Amino acid sequence: MPFRLSPHVRPSRYRVHVELDPERNRRYRGELEIDLELARAGRVIELHAVDLTIGAGWIDNGGKRQRTSVETRAADETIRVSVARPLTRGDATLKLRFSGKLRDDLRGLYFAQSQGHRYAFTQLEATDARRFFPCFDEPAFKARFSLEVTTAASHAVIANAPERGRRRLPDGRKRVCFEETPLLSTYLVALAVGELSGSRVTRAGETPIRLWHVPGHEKLAGYARKEAAACLIALERYFGVPYPYGKLDLVAVPDFEFGAMENAGAVFFRETLLLLDAKNATVGDKRRVVEVMCHELAHMWYGNLVTMAWWDDLWLNEAFATWMAFEIVDGLHPELAMWNDFGHSRDSALGADALSHTHAIYTPVASADEATENFDLITYEKGASVIRMLERYLTPAVFRRGVRDYIKRHRESNAQAADLWAALERHAGEDVGKVVRPWIEREGFPLVRVRPGAGKELVVSQERFHAAGPGGASERPWPVPLVLRSGRSRGRHLLSKRRERVPRPGRGAFLYANADEGGFYRPLHEGAAFDALVERVGQLEPAERLGLVTHQWALAHAGYADLGELMRLIDALADERDPDVLGAVVGPLATVQTQLASNAGEAVATALRDHVAGVFGPAFEELGLHARRRESEPVRLRRATLLALVGAIAEEPTAVAEASALAELSLRDPARVDSNLSATVLTLAAREGDAALHETYVEASLTAATPQEQRRARLALCDFRDSKLIARTLRLTLTDTIPTQDRVMVLARLFNNEQAREAAWAFVKKRWSTIQKRMPTLLASRLVEATPALQTAAHRRDVQAFFKANPVPTAKRALKQADERFRLDAAFRRRATPQLKRFLA
Repeated sequence: MPFRLSPHVRPSRYRVHVELDPERNRRYRGELEIDLELARAGRVIELHAVDLTIGAGWIDNGGKRQRTSVETRAADETIRVSVARPLTRGDATLKLRFSGKLRDDLRGLYFAQSQGHRYAFTQLEATDARRFFPCFDEPAFKARFSLEVTTAASHAVIANAPERGRRRLPDGRKRVCFEETPLLSTYLVALAVGELSGSRVTRAGETPIRLWHVPGHEKLAGYARKEAAACLIALERYFGVPYPYGKLDLVAVPDFEFGAMENAGAVFFRETLLLLDAKNATVGDKRRVVEVMCHELAHMWYGNLVTMAWWDDLWLNEAFATWMAFEIVDGLHPELAMWNDFGHSRDSALGADALSHTHAIYTPVASADEATENFDLITYEKGASVIRMLERYLTPAVFRRGVRDYIKRHRESNAQAADLWAALERHAGEDVGKVVRPWIEREGFPLVRVRPGAGKELVVSQERFHAAGPGGASERPWPVPLVLRSGRSRGRHLLSKRRERVPRPGRGAFLYANADEGGFYRPLHEGAAFDALVERVGQLEPAERLGLVTHQWALAHAGYADLGELMRLIDALADERDPDVLGAVVGPLATVQTQLASNAGEAVATALRDHVAGVFGPAFEELGLHARRRESEPVRLRRATLLALVGAIAEEPTAVAEASALAELSLRDPARVDSNLSATVLTLAAREGDAALHETYVEASLTAATPQEQRRARLALCDFRDSKLIARTLRLTLTDTIPTQDRVMVLARLFNNEQAREAAWAFVKKRWSTIQKRMPTLLASRLVEATPALQTAAHRRDVQAFFKANPVPTAKRALKQADERFRLDAAFRRRATPQLKRFLA
């Protein structure tokens, strides 16, 4: 079993001094003092350190000082610090000198550059604090941190705690000292150094909030700062506990592995998720900025103040923060329809959990690589779905009282899932663990079938949903908080057996088996029940219509339902007004196009394009391509979605030509083109674009006014179909033109370009050693996940052979899932192509 540190040596305080100047030198050095509590006598202390040079040190213990010797254990990512005479039980202080190099892979203390400036930033979750300084790098070893930084006088320095003081040194540099933090796990330590500009201070109650960014983005700082204050106040109200840290810095990082990181008191974000021109931003951009903001701030309580004891309970942090973000933001901004947006994320989690190579939300973790591997849809979105289901089952008031109890009992310490269940049970008066543990500790989820029974009864049955279709092994039933809707009437029932009889709620003309889409299961409506839903689909709530589309698509892909039923449902949504519901149609139709129609011959491909244009073209023509004055956000978003259907999928010539003509204008003068249209407009122009347009996109990806505009231009580079321009985009992934954080996304998107996928896969194989060196392990696993877009059996075998010869430690599960998805897509093509032909005929 991989190495875990001894519980008999515990840190209580760290005092860390670091000297660095990222503008002039990639190397840094530091001094470290750790106050320890020794539960046993001994001569050796083990702690984590990776890729660091450890110098001379000493230990004070029992009134005596001893010199240390250091042995590196690379396989365990540790060092053994030894002394000549045994240390006695009680207090001790360890002092070490260390040095390292700013890394290239967005881990530990790493190097980034932007607009001619060079920076140092940290990203320490899950187990990368050991790549910054020697430490006890496990979440249970919470301690207090005092940080001091010596650097150039012009550099901003941001850390977890408020600044305590600074002084000018004789050589012109400065030394910045920070206050001691509350108890933190090492993965939450933060440091940013470089030429950063700070906004004015906004306050949320007594908490000062400031936003930091590379120079030139001052006008983009207001939206996130305002939303942070609103979120912080709402979260304090929910938890009943004041914000636990002395200040809140929000740092826009120009190159960052995750979307954001919840460092206590100093939250780091990708620029696209923090810097926003609210006047010209898309609805999706606003949703994402405020949702990620609230997610990270929820962690200040759930994760930072109360921390999981080990990485197998990572879901306690991430699932709760994901659910909380949607809950809080929906209250602050009902116009953003956040729970509709959540429906898309939940569907992705259902898709992952239907695979045979899935994992439970709670998964035993033995190593750092396994911890990193669990930052996925199951931990976040399935976890959040189960939290939402539990909150609805217990009622919001009871759930909130239990959460407050949990936070107050375990503040500044570590906790496990059992502690949360106990807190909820104290307020619910029932065995909460019995209801929720099967969802947390088991893989998969149920398919719920509802059929008419005798009289006013319904016969409800459940079985595990398999992505490979019916016939999988039977399993124990889940406790399903079932909510049925018939017309306006709702019926609730805790389904605990494989087959039960339940009363039908009301006398409505239709029955929907996952009312409000609150349950983490897929409902199957068959025969007349499905026909009634299609006929009256407009009477469902938007979240239910969205859910019905995504469920029916999954049922068709897995072989539980005929593809023709999905296509009939999509036809019924021709006049759909809700943009989220319409957006749920885009993915299935795009997949039908690329997986079925493109492989079935030009006649089928043309018939599908004509059909999609016939269904959605009239609505697009009525709305037009250009926004009207004072048009609402949902209308603008609906237009953009219709353009994706009629232009990108149906390739209707007039729509494509009109949209393509807007591409350069959207880059040259973004305010003149609705930003919701920009991504699709750039894609459509790129498909027939030439070298001059490609160069325009490259330039925009570097110099556009906002990070979101830069990112849209960067991703649209993947949509060119000319082989020479595809080759140029691939070469750019090895340069600083494509930031490290976006390289996997660019390569994955090229896999989805039918004209580029072969060249992109050949490029990855040929340049893998170069690509991997600057690719964080988490992002490398995302590239493995993207390979099923290559489609063919030959590619499946090649992908497996390549990554077995060139293993990605954090992608063991991803490689198995990729192989499974290749096979599932092939089975779908064989089964559903005749179904598509019948429907189109």
